[in-house]
Amino acid sequence: DSDQCCGSAGIYNLLEPALSAAVLAPKIAHIELTGAKLVATGNPGCLMQIGAGMRRAGLTARTVHPVELLDASYAAAAKARA
Repeated sequence: DSDQCCGSAGIYNLLEPALSAAVLAPKIAHIELTGAKLVATGNPGCLMQIGAGMRRAGLTARTVHPVELLDASYAAAAKARA
């Protein structure tokens, strides 16, 4: 459901925490259903919102920015060449 808002929306999660949590809940439920071990998003607000929602739900998947995935990939490639 990558096309669905996580409820962060800038400072919306600070101004309307209950409504923000209601928007976030289906996304967290979908993440749990997938069994994902990693969730990537390029939006810093979404990164924090989804990460907090997953922690509250007891999920252990990591939330990362796509640049972190690139960094890990480049580091692994460099290590393999060494």
